[in-house]
Amino acid sequence: MDVVFQYKDATISEQIGPTLQTFHPLLEQRRPDIERIKNRTFKYGATDRHQLDVYYPPLITSGKAPILFFVYGGAYLGGDKQFPVPYSLVYKNVGAFFAERGYVTVIADYRLLPNMKFPDPAVDINDAVAFVVAHVQDINDGSNVHADVENIFLAGHSAGGSILATLLLLPDLIPPRIKPRIRGVIMQAGMHYLETKVLDVPPSALSGYYGSQEEIRRNAPLGLLANAPDGTINDLPDIVTGISEYEAPGLLEAHGVFLEALRARTTSKKNVGVFVMKGHHHISPYVSLYTGIGEEWAYECDEWMKSRIITRQ
Repeated sequence: MDVVFQYKDATISEQIGPTLQTFHPLLEQRRPDIERIKNRTFKYGATDRHQLDVYYPPLITSGKAPILFFVYGGAYLGGDKQFPVPYSLVYKNVGAFFAERGYVTVIADYRLLPNMKFPDPAVDINDAVAFVVAHVQDINDGSNVHADVENIFLAGHSAGGSILATLLLLPDLIPPRIKPRIRGVIMQAGMHYLETKVLDVPPSALSGYYGSQEEIRRNAPLGLLANAPDGTINDLPDIVTGISEYEAPGLLEAHGVFLEALRARTTSKKNVGVFVMKGHHHISPYVSLYTGIGEEWAYECDEWMKSRIITRQ
């Protein structure tokens, strides 16, 4: 993790290259293991961005497995369910890592700027979840283990975390038939509050996505949380938030402000957990999965999710 510490005070954009250049060779050493994990691609909507990859647990020979949706970040400007060459194992490593821990793991693309506006990415992820539930027989076809649509978990990092916050806090976005199936949500280093002392998000991305300053204030997750009806808050699933030990300062502040506000609104209803991704900066947590380095936070998340699975006879 030396390169992580070396770049712990760098900007997010400065962290990307060295982090990929350090961890991807380690992933290449595991390429045969990563690529042996069965995966299939499905189209869940109208555009080329409406596609999702499903990774199947290799160590379960029968029965049902919980579903984990992972939503990547990219400041609403970039991101793919699988990085292009020469870093083509990034996010495949995520699918393989959690599939090996018993989850049918889904990584969906969503619309990006400039071809969308708020709240399109949250709508897309909602549609991806609904697609998997509605087409579970197609998802399960040819697999010994079946996706359990009664035990769904959502995890999102950076912009992906904010997309999940939007999905949860916009009233009536998640259909009533889907809400009770969501057992837990993991939001990591989300861009939830956008009036921080240091802004770690390109201003052009914020104006392109949200619009005016008033719209940013109203529709960023902190604003949605403040204005959400009590019914929406009462219906929230269990939530845990995560932050890197060496997180970018603006995102660290945003995490603290949002966590305090979320706990204030859910105090009498449920506990909102928090964990620290030790030894990581903003870019490294998911890039490092399946390297055997810095994976402790992921095992912690695995335990948190497994403790919330409901087993039916």
